[in-house]
Amino acid sequence: MAESPEEKAHWRSVIKAFDEYMQYHLSANHARRMAFLALPKESRVVLEGIGYREKLEAVDEGIRRNAEFLEEMIADPVFAEMMVGGDATSEETHSHSHMHGHSHDKHGHDGDEHGHTHDDIESDPGRPDPTASSRQPTPSASGPSRHSAQDKVRSTLRSFVRDWSEEGAPEREACYAPCLEALERHFPAQTGMDVGGSDEEGRRARGDVKVLVPGCGLGRLTMEIAARDFASQGNEFSTYMLLASHWVLNQTTHPKSHFIHPYLHSFSNHLSTRNLLRSVRLPDICPADILGEGQGGPFSLVAGDFEEIYGQDEQKGQWGAVVTCFFIDCARNILRFLRIIHNLLEEGGVWINIGPLLWHFENSPTSSSNGEGSIELSLNEVKALARAVGFDIQDERMVSSSYTGMPDTMLRHEYQAAFWTATKRSS
Repeated sequence: MAESPEEKAHWRSVIKAFDEYMQYHLSANHARRMAFLALPKESRVVLEGIGYREKLEAVDEGIRRNAEFLEEMIADPVFAEMMVGGDATSEETHSHSHMHGHSHDKHGHDGDEHGHTHDDIESDPGRPDPTASSRQPTPSASGPSRHSAQDKVRSTLRSFVRDWSEEGAPEREACYAPCLEALERHFPAQTGMDVGGSDEEGRRARGDVKVLVPGCGLGRLTMEIAARDFASQGNEFSTYMLLASHWVLNQTTHPKSHFIHPYLHSFSNHLSTRNLLRSVRLPDICPADILGEGQGGPFSLVAGDFEEIYGQDEQKGQWGAVVTCFFIDCARNILRFLRIIHNLLEEGGVWINIGPLLWHFENSPTSSSNGEGSIELSLNEVKALARAVGFDIQDERMVSSSYTGMPDTMLRHEYQAAFWTATKRSS
């Protein structure tokens, strides 16, 4: 949990962003209504005849229902102390302490699209947002920081669809399934235990294999790894994602117990009003049903910066696998990321990667805390760098996938994501 005043101020700013969702988006939809009412009467009558006024009212109702969901999400007492004292600011300081537990073994978040959830880049200007509204409240009602915060709230709603709904299954199948299959191939299940803890072919129990998932977002991939009996740990920087993952991992008790309207923030490129207003049920499965009552392997989430937490020598050689899904392009300096991954792995450990190279800090006006700018490489350069660091790359292929994509739309963004497995070369 946050300890310093700066950390608490940041948490307050994120909780405030969720709390202000309804006011902000009702204001945006009201701007549409004012544009409609400003039309000549004859035009208004024609639009009313095809249901435009009713659509605006239905969007208002969808926003209210989203707000009810978000209100429940942030109502957990664990966050109550964050709202005590001081005004919310946009400080980007994060706690690295354990924050939330999962009931299956009281494993915690050690502590906000894809592995792409770093707060200061989470609006992801290089990745088109099909749900962003072009109608924002006027400058007098909302400054740029508020626009950015609400973009992150919308991103969180779409991430719920990707990770915790039936509608997100195609994206999970495209991106998560190859990682899980590669992990299980590298660490086959035991067929029988000998006295030393290995089976007759020398295979370790999966619970003894530590698997790290940096940039884990809402935690579904991390949970799926634990469900396969590995000791799974996710790492996430974004407080938006941490708040949301805490709710879904620790507070849900029944599948499809909640619903959201994730697609109503933009009226563009919908095939039908029905799709604009579509509701999505959450969660498709209940985490407690998967990891409760002693099922699965150890499971935890760690909040904070990947380089700061895992770039220390005490973690050297402690991990059997590192799984990066839509994550490595979050790096300012990809060489540092690769060296950290290599250092974390035990001899013969495996790095499993899938994702594009949408370098998040490209053209960024800011530098890192140590003054570094951004280094952007092509795919062949990243692979050459990985080999130079000490990886042997196998099973290379490209995988087509969207990311928090909108179904039944007139505009689709599809990535040709690079997949590979890479083993740590023996020294």
